[in-house]
This record gives sequence, structure tokens and C-alpha cells, in this order.
Amino acid sequence: MKYTVIPSGPLEVNCVIIHDDKRGVIFDPGGSFKKISEFLDKNSIVPEMIINTHGHFDHIGAVADLKNRYNIPFGMSRKDQFLLKQASIHASLFGLPPVISPEIDFDLFEGFKIENSITDIIIYDTPGHTPGGLSFYIKDLKIIITGDTLFCGSVGRTDFPYSDFSELKRSVKKLYNLDDDTIVIPGHGEFTTIGKEKFTNPFVR
Repeated sequence: MKYTVIPSGPLEVNCVIIHDDKRGVIFDPGGSFKKISEFLDKNSIVPEMIINTHGHFDHIGAVADLKNRYNIPFGMSRKDQFLLKQASIHASLFGLPPVISPEIDFDLFEGFKIENSITDIIIYDTPGHTPGGLSFYIKDLKIIITGDTLFCGSVGRTDFPYSDFSELKRSVKKLYNLDDDTIVIPGHGEFTTIGKEKFTNPFVR
């Protein structure tokens, strides 16, 4: 089993695909449907589902097309459903075209078991950036997919009306309980490790 990261969409969201030689799970396909589907088809990987860390427009750009192309379900926290409905409005504020808002097929939350044929995916509730923010830990790969909760040397924005820095801080400290060598794959930008952020992140230490 391995993981592949494809920067996707105009804001280059880190779309993560965990996969073996036959099956895969897609996280945060922010756009670039053609690039993502070409990778899957070229490597004969059949995706089983799409999972999102949160509902911001830049993280859902390719969800609807991938759902239709592969006839697969989409999971996310329903606490962020309101963001899906506002996706095109938020995209326009960045001068970007409308986004197709997908339907959530299954609600995700800490403790929920994600049924798939590849590996165990542990869900952490990590609100703060958005009310329904989630992070996904894959022990077999020693990675944590944090969306816009934790970045290399930074954390997610909390200047939105629905955001809360105190919640975000608690969420980040929850992630700091993972092993220091756990690789952090954030929603944008370069990878880091839990140990590095725990001791050097200027926002939450």
C-alpha cells in the first residue's frame, strides 16, 4: 500500500490517494478531475470512495465529477454541509468559476468506521477552521491528512464567522498526541511531521 499526492484545482489542494495495486480511496479532490482520473486509470486503480476533510469550495472541485465517473460515494461531516451550498459564492470571491456542490452520501465523525478494502482510516474531529473539520490517520502509512487544520509552520484560518481559534488550538493539540515521526499531509503546501510542528509551530506549540 502507498499514497500519492496530486496538487489539484486552482488553489493546489493536496488531493491524497491511498491505494494498493487495485483499489484506492480519494481524499480532498479539489479540482483537476482529468489529472486525478488519468492517474487512476493509468494505474488501473478503482476508487472505492471520496472522503473530505472539510467543505470549503477549493477542496470539493472534482468531487461531483469523480462520483459520476466511478459511481462512488462521498463522505464528509454534515456539520459542513452549509459550506457545500455556498461553494460557488465563495469561489466567486476568489474570481473563480462556479463549483458543483456534491451531495454527502455518508456522515463522518470521530469513531465512525470507514468500510474499505485497503486499510484502517482513523477519524479525528478537528474543528476550528470549519465546524466539521476532520483529520484522517492511516497508521499503516504513518500519515495524517489534516486538511486546513494544521500546516507546515502554520494553522488554518479562523477569521470566518463560523471559525473558532480556541477550537482549532484544541484540535491541533489532539494531533500532537500522535508519534513525532508521523507525516503531516496538509490541505496545501509542503509536508511536515508532528514532531516538527509540536516544537516549532508559531501558532500552536
